[in-house]
Amino acid sequence: MTGLWNNVDCKLSTRLRKGVNQMHVVARHHHIERALQSEAAVSTLELARALRVSQETIRRDLIHLEDKGRLRRVYGGAVMLHRQQSSEPPFTERARINTEAKRVIGNVAARIAAESKTIFIDVGTTAQAAARSLAPFFTGTIVSHSLLVALEISSNSQADLILAPGRLRRGEWSLSGTATHNFIQTMHFDLALLSCGGVDGVAGATDFDFDDAEIKRTVAQQSTEAFILADSSKHGVVGSHSIGDWFDINGIITDRDPPHGLLARVKAAGGSIRLPPKRRDDET
Repeated sequence: MTGLWNNVDCKLSTRLRKGVNQMHVVARHHHIERALQSEAAVSTLELARALRVSQETIRRDLIHLEDKGRLRRVYGGAVMLHRQQSSEPPFTERARINTEAKRVIGNVAARIAAESKTIFIDVGTTAQAAARSLAPFFTGTIVSHSLLVALEISSNSQADLILAPGRLRRGEWSLSGTATHNFIQTMHFDLALLSCGGVDGVAGATDFDFDDAEIKRTVAQQSTEAFILADSSKHGVVGSHSIGDWFDINGIITDRDPPHGLLARVKAAGGSIRLPPKRRDDET
């Protein structure tokens, strides 16, 4: 009789443990989804610390939630599905959106660049806005692989302009390829103003074109300071190719306060968020 009760007790204990474990799994999944809704991206390491489980356990949770269509895994964590993008709109469309935010970012970038002697200005519509703001007063050297930046500087500036060689990217008004990359490796910049496809606390700064992302990484390495230009529509967005994490970049120039998770990651890496004067409360 004692053996029978021991057997029953063992089965009940096993069922209870399974039930408790299942509750823990559900609770972890809820925690991960709430974190994603709050921050748009989550880190495997931070989730493991918060939930007091191993990173391997969190990876299994992320795989399960990705299979359910609840998130998209990226290196080091996961992002909300609608924030993971594989491409961006055509240049002509991008040129028409968020024009005021880009103008504001351009003005902030021009103030930061005022004391520099040699500046790299990237491709893209926000970089073009920065060149437009900088052109009237800057007298140093500007290097770019953007034909539109070159047009802004050559038509309205006393600055020396160096246009990097390369293959024309039709529709993007820029030059890229091995020649561009090799040329940039021979130079050093006091300041780099880099465009991007998105900025995210976990994924860092990202872009959609492989060649452009490689050029941006090289420019950042060749610069005393490198800032990402990103209007608020790019906060929390993750592109296909990494530009670098927040230890590789000195900060973000943007038009609005970024999400708390992104702000915390940039500051933890020693960077700063540069905002227009009326929003400078978060600048470090």
